[in-house]
Amino acid sequence: MTAERPRVILVGSRIRQYREYALASLAAKYEVTLIAPEAPSWQAKYVETHRIADTTDAHKLFPSVADLRGEVAEAAVVTWDEWSLAAVSAVAARLGMRAMDPAAAKICRDKYAARKALEAAGMATVRNAPAASEDEAVAAAEAIGFPVVVKPRTLGGGFGVMAARDADGVRQAYRLAAASRLQGAGTADTVLVEEFVEGPELSIDSTVVDGVVTPVCVARKRIGPQPYFEEVGHLVTAWQDEPWADAVTELAGNAHRAIGVDYGVTHTEVRLSAEGPRLIELNGRLGGDLIPHLHQLATGVDLARAAAEIAFERTPDLTPTRALSAEIRFLYPSYDGTVDRVVLPDPAEIDGLVEAVALAEPGDELQLPPRGLTPRSAALIAVGETPDATRRALDRAEGRSRTEVTGASTHRLGARVENAVTRRFFDHERTAARMSVSGVRGVEWFRYGAGGGEGLNRPVFLSADDVAGLERDLNGLFELLKSVPERLFGGDLRAFAKAVGMSETQTDLVLRGAADEIPPLSRADLYRETDGFRLMELNTGSSLGGWQMGEFARALIKDEEFAAFAAEENLVFPDPLARITDVLRRQAPALAAIERPLLAITDWPAGFEKSKCWMEFVVPAFEALGFEPVVCHLGDFTYEDGRVLHQGRRVDVVYRMFLPGEMPDEPGTYALVDPLLDAAEAGNVELFASLDCELYGNKGSLAMLSDERNRAAFSADERALIDRILPWTRFVRDEKVTFEGEKIDLLPYAVANKDLLVLKPTLLYGGVGVTTGWTTDQKEWVETLHQAVGGPFVLQRRLLPTTERFLSDDGVTTQDMAVAYGTLMVDGKYAGTLARGVTDPAVGIVSMLRGAQIGCAFHVAEPADGEGER
Repeated sequence: MTAERPRVILVGSRIRQYREYALASLAAKYEVTLIAPEAPSWQAKYVETHRIADTTDAHKLFPSVADLRGEVAEAAVVTWDEWSLAAVSAVAARLGMRAMDPAAAKICRDKYAARKALEAAGMATVRNAPAASEDEAVAAAEAIGFPVVVKPRTLGGGFGVMAARDADGVRQAYRLAAASRLQGAGTADTVLVEEFVEGPELSIDSTVVDGVVTPVCVARKRIGPQPYFEEVGHLVTAWQDEPWADAVTELAGNAHRAIGVDYGVTHTEVRLSAEGPRLIELNGRLGGDLIPHLHQLATGVDLARAAAEIAFERTPDLTPTRALSAEIRFLYPSYDGTVDRVVLPDPAEIDGLVEAVALAEPGDELQLPPRGLTPRSAALIAVGETPDATRRALDRAEGRSRTEVTGASTHRLGARVENAVTRRFFDHERTAARMSVSGVRGVEWFRYGAGGGEGLNRPVFLSADDVAGLERDLNGLFELLKSVPERLFGGDLRAFAKAVGMSETQTDLVLRGAADEIPPLSRADLYRETDGFRLMELNTGSSLGGWQMGEFARALIKDEEFAAFAAEENLVFPDPLARITDVLRRQAPALAAIERPLLAITDWPAGFEKSKCWMEFVVPAFEALGFEPVVCHLGDFTYEDGRVLHQGRRVDVVYRMFLPGEMPDEPGTYALVDPLLDAAEAGNVELFASLDCELYGNKGSLAMLSDERNRAAFSADERALIDRILPWTRFVRDEKVTFEGEKIDLLPYAVANKDLLVLKPTLLYGGVGVTTGWTTDQKEWVETLHQAVGGPFVLQRRLLPTTERFLSDDGVTTQDMAVAYGTLMVDGKYAGTLARGVTDPAVGIVSMLRGAQIGCAFHVAEPADGEGER
């Protein structure tokens, strides 16, 4: 050792991913010696020598510290290990080395003791009580008043902490807190029940010299969904000019004095309640979760070195050299399982991203709360001029990251998968009153438009990457479907129609009503599984439905609170009907000469009464777009001189909602459809869209794409697209097929594995005729399956939808709902999503007619995206 490199005796180094930055910083300036329970591994390149000792026991630690101290003229002892703090303080006091007062260190290690010290000093504190049993915890909670927080007394970082809103919740929370253990952390004979403090949470890293407290780093905590308090991220940015800055500074100083903290770098946690800042806890060590590293990235101030300088009885340099924002976001698996791999983006590919670090390795078991503690798979760190810049970088990086785990399929069903915007919508900084959007739910007009159902209390949120991926995959699939007749049937449309299950009558009318080019309109019904969006069906042409999305979005954006959130998040929504009518006017140029074309939104007579409500719902929107709309069915038309009339008035456009699958194989079908096709062929009416659209938008076409016997007809990229978005789909035939790489006899397999399969008619939509194996008893399943053999039916692999949060009806808690996405594509561009939500992800069929709640989607606009509406 030289005089220029005094010795730092570091006690405990903790986990590499969280503390290597600090050890590297110390090693660059000091000679570092390490005392730890085992020999150095990754630490070896930073330390000169080491000792092995129990760092949580002062008697066992003392010989190693004394030995290392005695070797040199100048040395200091430092720890950032929570569990070693009390032992290090005691040893330092015995050796005459500067460290925190031992009594204060013990208090910092016990949350209940810290509360008592604050109360003894006359400081207002959150109401609290220790509890040694479930009954005591319930009694304490009832005395304090619900909601409460139950936590272990000697742990940190949100380990074992849970909120409870009733007695049953307290019992569950007590069991979690009492059972939570971390090696070396120690235990107490009671847990702590505390008043729940509503509001944003901060952490303050401070230097303390001779009892003088200087707050240096303030981080905004990102807390995961309640009832747990998982810390999912931290933001470090300028804070001195915040309205709470003086009050937080004063509270931190008073708390340190009350507990007796005199030296060191500390980590204080505070909640900003409506009544002012409230102390949550005070830790006598450097902040965790890489917060000091963020602070150095943002300001240039090195708190690890500051801790060493204080231990050397010097004044640390706390002068900032830059004023940036830095943020960390932790990633998690979607469900419990064994890690296969963690895929992260290269920071060089994303502006502002500086680090992307895996925190889990293949083979690691990760379990989400309450089964596991901090099951993080990766950390992303961004630096920018503003918090908005770091947020954008992290959102983009998260969209390109994934954690692949192997676990039971039951864990995938209903696993919560949320993007960053959804998490921020439910962020703890937003009150429960702001976690829903007014304007749709409970409004009779919107209930009518939802087919009598209820509106979702918020929109779903799609990221820019979600939208880009949907455009890529759904447009690609649309183009593939259009190519199927040529690739697989030599261009013979009649053979194609027969193969997808159309009757002779349907085939005759569809081919007669064919157009030179089908309009670029499609709507995909999708679930989001844990590895991305998967398709249930793809509808093409004009009979798409889902129009309500635009009207719902326009109503929601009138909510001032939500409008502010949408502006902050750069959220927009498309106008689906405006885009559809752009296509209509392009394909029917004769309409330009008509001031307000009469547009008949037309369904098949048998289905009209069910669909009439949501057809009428969009009449005002069509009126605003320059049409005179009427809602009717095919039987409402009369014909005169080859023209189509509705109540004696000439119809300019028949907006077709009826489907070939609704047309029975009987003479009356021709009587209804032929006159309309005659008028369209004569140029007396515009039929939008042509009947041949339905050749492509059916589940039989999807089965042809999925069938392994047709794979040679597609390129490698096309096969990758099919595999990515389309679940395994096969016609119901008595034959051998390939399932998950193995040859199987389809019918015996389907009989034995009904819980994995769903049976669907090829030509119907909206859940009509669908049989879900997992909701059907075995006898009915077998009977239905055998009736479907050789007919217009397909078997499809069951999808396992994930969930996301919505505010519960109590207006306080949240509930998880599975969302079915009805995503519209117009002219190759994303044109909106109709969202349908249910609380049971295993419900089988998600439809408005079956009680699903209905809503819309907003998406994050790319910087150059000017197409969406605010």
